[in-house]
Amino acid sequence: MNPRLRLPVAVLATLALVAIAAPLLAPFDPAAQPDPINLALQAPGSTHLFGTDPYSRDVLSRVLFGARTSLGIAALAVTVALSFGVLVGALAALTGGRLDALLMRTTDAALAIPRLLLLLLIVAGTGPLPPALLALVLGATGWMTTARLVRQETRRLLATEHVRAAEALGIPPLRLWRAHILPGLVPTLTVAATIAFAAAVPLEAALSFLGLGVRPPDASWGNIILEAEGRIRSAWWLVLFPTLAIVTATLAANLLAERLATHDEDLRA
Repeated sequence: MNPRLRLPVAVLATLALVAIAAPLLAPFDPAAQPDPINLALQAPGSTHLFGTDPYSRDVLSRVLFGARTSLGIAALAVTVALSFGVLVGALAALTGGRLDALLMRTTDAALAIPRLLLLLLIVAGTGPLPPALLALVLGATGWMTTARLVRQETRRLLATEHVRAAEALGIPPLRLWRAHILPGLVPTLTVAATIAFAAAVPLEAALSFLGLGVRPPDASWGNIILEAEGRIRSAWWLVLFPTLAIVTATLAANLLAERLATHDEDLRA
């Protein structure tokens, strides 16, 4: 592995392992409310390392389980966005002509609408969504950049000598796509996936913080912060720890995307 990729990959891999192992790592049940009167809003200490929330729930346990929810939603959203983006971008590049122009104008129109505004309009109309549908909505509003990248890279690959030679030999379009173009798209798709992931994590947190995403008692990093509403100074731990998790995941994904793009450019040079 390229040494420059090790740090962001290690951070993201650690977060993924923490999310998977949350039931083993969490010291308490994240939904348990043992004593909402005497144990509510306790500052971080030896028993509750990240403190407790207004319902006496252990914040460390909720952050760990929130990783499962927040990262899981982001990962599913990336899958949806990449699938649709590849479909639109590849179709535009392979067909060309009017269909290409129509698909790209549609993509441009979608890009012109601020994504957060679009998400708020959708979720405000439907009400809070379960995690799977929230991921679907996030993915359905995040495919445009991937479509443009895939179109550009597919057009470049179509102009290479080995692809043109395969076309001249009469290889069917589907086989040509699967054997000669799709493998060449892997670096581009990897960068697109990390960019999409870096965008999905804070967007999910923002929607959950606004009460339009994951709803308690299910934990997500965004709705943990929501519990600090009106008491940010007195219950600073409810903001600090989930925010650190969001920032860490987002920065690691952005750093990985940047270094992957640079590595890809160096290989082509």
